[in-house]
This record gives sequence, C-alpha cells and structure tokens, in this order.
Amino acid sequence: MDAVFLLRDDACVRVVELHLDALEAEFELLDSVERARAVRFATPPLQRRFVAAHTALRRLLGWAARVEPAALHIGADAQGKPCLPEHPGLHFSLSHCGGQALVALDASPVGVDIEALIQRDTDVLAQQILAPRELEAWRRLPLSHRVEALTESWTRKEAALKACGFGLRVDPASFEAPLGPLDLGPGRRFQLRDLPAVPGHCAALAQTPPQRPLRRFRLQAEGVLLAVGGVDDGP
Repeated sequence: MDAVFLLRDDACVRVVELHLDALEAEFELLDSVERARAVRFATPPLQRRFVAAHTALRRLLGWAARVEPAALHIGADAQGKPCLPEHPGLHFSLSHCGGQALVALDASPVGVDIEALIQRDTDVLAQQILAPRELEAWRRLPLSHRVEALTESWTRKEAALKACGFGLRVDPASFEAPLGPLDLGPGRRFQLRDLPAVPGHCAALAQTPPQRPLRRFRLQAEGVLLAVGGVDDGP
C-alpha cells in the first residue's frame, strides 16, 4: 500500500524519521515567518538543517491534508503551539537535534522529542529535570545507566510539554513522566511512550488518550516516503 495513503490514516498516530542532511532544503517553499527564523541561524549548516526540517514538515502536512505544501498556513494556538487553523483535525509536532528530526501527526494534540545523549554534568542537570522521587531513583542507578535514563526522562517531558504547547514555561522537575499515562491537569492528559532512535539519541512521544496505534515512516531524498513500522497496540 502507498505510504502517502497510510500517512493519511488518522486512526493512527504517525511518526516520520528525517535524516536532515540527506533531504532537500527548499527555502522558497517556506513562509515569511519560517524564512525569518532560518536566516537567524549562525552558520550555513544550521540554517540548511532548519530549512530541510521545515521543507519536510510542509511536505508531510501537505500529503496528510491533501494541500500543496506552499499553500499551507501554519499558525499558532493560544499557547503559541504551531497548528493548522484551516485543518483543525490534523495536529503535528516537529523536533530536531543535529541532523536528526522527527515529525508526529495525529488527530489530537501530540508532542514528539528527540535528543542526543546528555554529555554535561548529569547530577547537576538531573536536579533541574527530575522530580524528587525520580531523582532519588535515578541516583540509585549504576553510573553506566544514568546518562541514558536521564536523557529518556528529558525527552518524555519535552514531548509532553510540546503536546501542551507549554514548552519550557513549565519546570520539568515539577512533574513525573513515567511511561504510560500522564496527567498535567484538565485537558492535558497524555500517554507517554519511548520511540526508536538512531544510536546516541533518545526519542519520545506524548499522545492524547485514548492511545491509538503507532505507524512509523522515513522520509528519503527526493520526497520518497517509506513505511518502516507497522501498526501496533501499545508501548
């Protein structure tokens, strides 16, 4: 079955992997807001990756909404979260880290995050990321497991805050984020799951309940979309 047809299946949450350095970067495809953001990047490689990520995002949203990518109006909701005002039934989230990126599409609010494994002073950073009980459990882990565990927690919290549209306006250490249900208040209930990621990275998804099956894709060069993971029934 054609991958673009599967991308339109709103009975599933759809996650698309992007390897940005292998994808086209079409500056002309972006709107004025995206172009203004692109030119603020300090180096050409960073600018190119931003443009490639947003080129890919527009292609994916265009396929899902059956609209030409350049004709899409990407706005922002009351929280400042990117949205499609003319397609309220199509929610999306974009995350990029270096040359890697993920896009999530769903029929309800969704958040996705990908991060490189944390390399900084992890104990200091852990106090900024983890809630008290999480921090206590993290400190009991073997040293060899702490970097990955901390990065996993960070990606889950980032995914949840992106799904809300809160970003870093909420202290990540103010809530716990285990796999499974997460309640951040009325209208902000999510299901958290970890996602496959390239080596040296962690990724996570925050999906509005009820949890729907996950379908995974990869966007290749020249706009070729591949389905790389079938429908499943849970984390």
